Amino acid sequence: MADWHALDARIRIIEDTEAVKKLMARYWRCLDDKLWDELPRCFTPDVVADYGQPGWRCEDRDALVAFLRENEGAPEIRISHGGMNPEVEIESTTAASGIFKLHDWVVIGSQTRMRGFAQYRMRFLKTAAGWRIQRLDLRYRYREDHAVFIDGMPAWTTPALEGRS
Repeated sequence: MADWHALDARIRIIEDTEAVKKLMARYWRCLDDKLWDELPRCFTPDVVADYGQPGWRCEDRDALVAFLRENEGAPEIRISHGGMNPEVEIESTTAASGIFKLHDWVVIGSQTRMRGFAQYRMRFLKTAAGWRIQRLDLRYRYREDHAVFIDGMPAWTTPALEGRS
């Protein structure tokens, strides 16, 4: 006879794992497509995000979304986040962790400004509205920064790239 409780638990883990992977895809899509009204729904109110660069750390959802919008929101900034190789661990009915590989490319105007590959280490919380990002730590394994200067000044930049955020 089948153990229905064990089967139900295994199905829940599969469904939760897929939901966490979809959440990460939605996060990257919101960044790439500049969906600033949808992006906050990816995070818990108390999210902590550390992008591994000086000044690139935010605590709380409003501060994080404002940081991302300020640094990636201009129409001349085009970004592509390629997330892959998800390792998701469902730790309980409301908590999960994950590691995701990232390959990203930032173009400002017609110039590549930055590209690299990195690793996200994540914490997720399941709320009444679904899974949300609670903690985000990004560390680059390789990163190229390309700066174009005109009369000694950067042709294109953002506050974070200048160290002002």
